[in-house]
Amino acid sequence: MDFLAHQQQLWDQWAPHYNDEHQDRDPHPAADFLAELAGAGGQALELAIGTGRIALPLADRGITVTGIDVSPAMLNELHHHRGDRPVHTYVGDMADLDTGSDRYDLIYVAFSSFYFLMTQARQAACLQRVTQALTPGGRFVIEATIPRAPGLLAGRQQLAVRELTGAHLSLSAISHDPIEQIIRFQEIRFDPTGTRLLPVVMRYVHLSELDLLAAAARLTLTARYADWHRTLVTASSSQHISVYSPAGDTP
Repeated sequence: MDFLAHQQQLWDQWAPHYNDEHQDRDPHPAADFLAELAGAGGQALELAIGTGRIALPLADRGITVTGIDVSPAMLNELHHHRGDRPVHTYVGDMADLDTGSDRYDLIYVAFSSFYFLMTQARQAACLQRVTQALTPGGRFVIEATIPRAPGLLAGRQQLAVRELTGAHLSLSAISHDPIEQIIRFQEIRFDPTGTRLLPVVMRYVHLSELDLLAAAARLTLTARYADWHRTLVTASSSQHISVYSPAGDTP
């Protein structure tokens, strides 16, 4: 099975459960942040749009959103909830992004989805395509976890209890390859209906590496925050919101 077919199979498997698994993450601060960057009546492109957890509230703020995702099943979940919002989608590979003559005021990728590209070469290719698809003065935003020595990356294998109730048990099994920068998760749920396994594989990127890849794609870092509320990043931050502009633009 080739890489894209494997990714499609993986995320099709996640599709019926994705919103429930992430229901504790409020998408509205992200939508507010992104709507401000896109500007009134702006055009936005979401990479790995998934079930539309950010795209739908962003569209409620007057932004037209186009989304790309490798999983038809995830997009079907999005359209089940879309209603008449201006959200348009297509199945594709964000490393091979082709927007034709369309240009966007804002391109963004959230929930560490940039890491699902799995190789540095594919991550670099994605950023090159992003630069080509931005309008002059446009912005690219990436939200992702910050890999840190404490916690997840301290050990190569971990098993964590995510949730324990009288009705079910949820576990996360994690393995880490620090040389390849690959983390593999298996989200495991036991309940009276049986056992459910949901896999995740990602190649994380350190901030310095991300900035170098962006610079090679002619993207300049203009801001970096610890969350959608614009909290400053510190050594203890667990995630980052990084904003880039095409090289030569005035921040």
